Amino acid sequence: MPEGASNNTMRSKPQKKKQVPVHKADFGNGIEIKYTQIQPGTMAALEPHRDDYFVFFLQDTGEIELMIDFSLQRTKDKGIGYIAPGQVHHYTDKGTVSGWFLAVDIPLVQDAWRNIFEDAKGLQQCIPLDDTTPFTQCLQLIMQYDQYSKSDALQRKVLHSLIDAYVGMVANAFLQANDDSRQQTNRASIICRQFKELVKEHFLTLKSPAAYADKMNLSLSYLNEMVKGHTGFPVSHWIQQESLREAKRLLYYTDLTTKEIAFRTGFEDHTYFTRVFRKLAGETPLTFRARYRDLSNLSL
Repeated sequence: MPEGASNNTMRSKPQKKKQVPVHKADFGNGIEIKYTQIQPGTMAALEPHRDDYFVFFLQDTGEIELMIDFSLQRTKDKGIGYIAPGQVHHYTDKGTVSGWFLAVDIPLVQDAWRNIFEDAKGLQQCIPLDDTTPFTQCLQLIMQYDQYSKSDALQRKVLHSLIDAYVGMVANAFLQANDDSRQQTNRASIICRQFKELVKEHFLTLKSPAAYADKMNLSLSYLNEMVKGHTGFPVSHWIQQESLREAKRLLYYTDLTTKEIAFRTGFEDHTYFTRVFRKLAGETPLTFRARYRDLSNLSL
């Protein structure tokens, strides 16, 4: 180092944020359960992140706010909510909250319940409850069996049955809460669900509506008719929205450049990515990043 050079020049630059942090399921019986009280400031150090497991919470008192994939979710007093694997989320301080927290590994949530939660994503993910007693009783049993089932295969089987029952109760509550719940069993709804699952899995590499029709062994016109009839939007809309949602996550939660984010979301041309983003979001990627990084906007 030249004489007189400052030691500061040798300090490494702050690490560039390239990923949204992912919290992994590392609990023994496939679950983590606790009754907790959140005080003001408790969640301040918890940065926005994704989980690779389901989170369910049953609130007894207080008020909670969560930002889940840029959708503000609130529940006050008695209520129930969930966060699906992969959803970027963080909490805002709203005073003292008391209630149950249950994390469940994905394999313990059967497809019938997962489909209901998928349909409710982006709509209501926190709902009020008049009576929390049945949910509380089931959670108390789960906690009891969780304590004694770590070395007992039979009790572990009972534990997993209780978890299935509880998750089913939560799914049923959300099924009844959402206006479109009556449509769950018709063919259009089944096709739409399958299509959206494929989009979530392949949106980074498949941008063409025809590619999804081929994967589902349907004609593009029929797939478009089913999706648009059920959701009000064509197939192309949902492919673009999935890319847009991931781009927003990366713009807000990482320090990647627009060009890097374009490549991360499956666009080979970053200028085209910017045009598409502006068309869908009504603003440029950098304007979006600047606006959302003003934390005062989060509680609007």
